[in-house]
Amino acid sequence: MDGEDKKGNKVSVDTPRPLIDSLRLYLWSFLAVAFITGLGKAFDPILDRINISLLYLLPVLVSAVRWGRGPSLFASFLGVLAFDFFFVPPYLTFAVEEIRYIFVFAIYLLVALVTGTMATRLRDEAEKALLRERRTLALYSLSREIAAKTDLIQVLETFVTTIAHAVDGEAIVLSPETDVGPLREIVSSSPGMALADDRERAVAHWVFQHGRYAGKGTDTLRGTDLTFFPISIEDKTLAVLAIRFNANTDGFGSEQRQLIEAFANLGAVAIIRVHLAKEAEQAQWLAESEKLHAALLNSISHDLRTPLASITGAVTSLLSGDTPYDAETKTVLLQTIKEEAVRMNHFVANLLDMVRLEGGMLRLNKQWCDIQDILGVALRELKDVLQDHPLHIDIPSDLPLVSIDFGLIEHVVINLLENAAKYSPQGSDISVFALYRDESLCFTVTDQSPPVPATERERVFDKFYRLHYSKQIGGTGLGLSICKGIIEAHGGKIWVDPSPEYGNRFTFSLPVIGKPPGGPHTEEGADYGI
Repeated sequence: MDGEDKKGNKVSVDTPRPLIDSLRLYLWSFLAVAFITGLGKAFDPILDRINISLLYLLPVLVSAVRWGRGPSLFASFLGVLAFDFFFVPPYLTFAVEEIRYIFVFAIYLLVALVTGTMATRLRDEAEKALLRERRTLALYSLSREIAAKTDLIQVLETFVTTIAHAVDGEAIVLSPETDVGPLREIVSSSPGMALADDRERAVAHWVFQHGRYAGKGTDTLRGTDLTFFPISIEDKTLAVLAIRFNANTDGFGSEQRQLIEAFANLGAVAIIRVHLAKEAEQAQWLAESEKLHAALLNSISHDLRTPLASITGAVTSLLSGDTPYDAETKTVLLQTIKEEAVRMNHFVANLLDMVRLEGGMLRLNKQWCDIQDILGVALRELKDVLQDHPLHIDIPSDLPLVSIDFGLIEHVVINLLENAAKYSPQGSDISVFALYRDESLCFTVTDQSPPVPATERERVFDKFYRLHYSKQIGGTGLGLSICKGIIEAHGGKIWVDPSPEYGNRFTFSLPVIGKPPGGPHTEEGADYGI
């Protein structure tokens, strides 16, 4: 585990200091004893020998706290010699006239050794506590950074970068494409970091197979420049972490190994989390697919089978020569065939649009269009559907053109009008109006169907979602969902709110960006054909 010295340089507590650094620490202890000696000589006339001997405990304590056990012991023995040489008669010699000073030296040396040892232990414990704190902060920082990431490569990049900074080296993650495939390099902390030869790959493969660390600084397969750690969880190895320590590091100690193993465990959890998230996403898609499959089966059995039965019955009656039909009856049968065919066509169009939206295959063929033209085409197609509903239209003639896909927006308008006619009481009014506001064109269809509860106004645009009162009416719940997908693909919005009188107002907005070629729109209106 790496720490920092007082100058901010990284120092490993498990690696011996260089000789020149050790000599510098002993020199500082010598200077501290020399300072106390000078201080004692200055106050010699007013201090007795016992007080002066106590002063020599100060460099012992300072050396123990600042520079460690060795300088502290050096200061202890040097203090005894300085006290004897300068303050015990005969002066400037190491001889002792009175035997009682031998006892003083022994007591002082004992106190100095005990005090220095205790101070050194406190210093070591403080350093270990600081290292543990840094280790915890590093793990917390890594867990926080990878928690919000859902992409495996991003998680591993953050993982190797954090480890490389923590151990002052380089790191790389290797993982197989399959459980039995060869290991390959996924991400590294630096562009030039890679396995050097097949020997290192063999060590990485051994670590992956056995789930134990190996390589440089360990007792296993030490003939490489890298140290390999397994990234495993519940006895299953997911990947291998390879670390190249800096040139000044001959190995790594227990603290550093524990930190790397903690990082590896956190990385394993992150990898599993990403895999589980992908599996959950796939399960969700599978559930949606099954739901769509069930809806399709239900639709085929009802929404397709019913019009097919009506068409088959009408055609069979017309082709039957046993029963003659007058002109009016034939007209009714032909009208039934037409209505049911239109109904089938609309249903199939909804299914195809939903498939395109879900598969990301929706392509917009934008052109400058007049919303009145789109409404006119939609009303002509729904003439029979809307014949029992008085229609009120309020669309200003000076609305700007908008760049949209004519066919898709027409489909949205048809779905909204058909939805209004389907759920409104027979004979009730349907209103259509449009306006230009805040650089957007807003189009609204108002009906007199039962109001949508406030808690369900967002959900009515979900796939297959149907209100409780609508379940008695045929349909799959795809129409509004398709409308939302098409409008959002155009960069617009769609919503529903209650009508001021009674019913619902379905509104969509389309952004008006730029101006059409050929100048402003000046048409007076559109022929709605109803």
